[in-house]
Amino acid sequence: MSGTGTGGAANAAVRRKIMGFIVSQAIHAVCELGVPDRLADGPAAVPELAAGTGADAGALHRFLRVLAAEGLFTEDPAGTFALTAEGRLLCAAEPGSLRHFAELMSGEAYVAWSRAAHSLRTGEAAFAAVYGSPFFDWLAEHPEEAARFDRAQAGLVEMRLLPLLERDWDGAGTVVDVGGGNGVLMSALLAARPDLKGIVFDLPHVVDGARRTLAEAGLAGRTRCAGGDFFAGVPAGGRVYVLAQILHDWADGEAVAILRRCHEAMPPDGALLLLEQVVPEDGEPHPAKLLDLHMLVLLGGRERTAAQWRDLLARGGFEQVSATEGPRSTLIEARPLPGVTPAS
Repeated sequence: MSGTGTGGAANAAVRRKIMGFIVSQAIHAVCELGVPDRLADGPAAVPELAAGTGADAGALHRFLRVLAAEGLFTEDPAGTFALTAEGRLLCAAEPGSLRHFAELMSGEAYVAWSRAAHSLRTGEAAFAAVYGSPFFDWLAEHPEEAARFDRAQAGLVEMRLLPLLERDWDGAGTVVDVGGGNGVLMSALLAARPDLKGIVFDLPHVVDGARRTLAEAGLAGRTRCAGGDFFAGVPAGGRVYVLAQILHDWADGEAVAILRRCHEAMPPDGALLLLEQVVPEDGEPHPAKLLDLHMLVLLGGRERTAAQWRDLLARGGFEQVSATEGPRSTLIEARPLPGVTPAS
């Protein structure tokens, strides 16, 4: 059996792809023990790192050896490790940190992927097949995991928010964050724009966290939090409605229903803002294509191409006005079309 030449190279390349989960889980493991944070101030030898993080020194070296080959760390001949520019994104305090994203892709989400073939066969979420209930229903019954999910989402807001903050908000008045979670997005927006007021809308057990976030930021006087189900209705009273990575959680039928509920609540001159991924229509690798599969396996949702977003908006009663690409999400702005029949 040859290990060289074209056949050997192809074999090694495919084996590496098959074992890619080892890299993602190794990243999560070193983040869980705080290894990148320990290296944030400078290089350290393995024994020092192990003592400071509670790791086994031999195992730690083996983990870091793999991740150094992935470009996240460097190792000198003496066995001292340091962070690369990419590795710094695993530090909790780094702007644009991906540490919470590593946490989000572990645990129950990772286990759900063990049944990915269920999604392939049925087009439905594998999560419910593994855990017995849909993902968000399951979170409602597991507060510790729900808190971890909220932390991870909050950690991803910083980069996602940039195109939203750079938008012209003059005359916007009141902004409604539909599916606003624990209020981190609204908090950042109102802090940047003192002229705005806000409404955070999410499930009743979720918006309790938003009230705390906004109160701690000194923004309680400019906001209110409303609990409910966005399939049943969305609060009126806003001029701008935001859906920040909400619609990708859902298949087209449910996503259209959410859009219709927003349409019903909005004034005719209102604006709808989506912060979402846009899947390129080419054959090149792209994070949105991976996230698309993750949404299918976890939730039965999907990422969409630019054409699919325009079509979805039209079915929901909106016309797309613009799309502004940011470093992590695209800001899609739409306006309500008149004469839309309410969704059933």
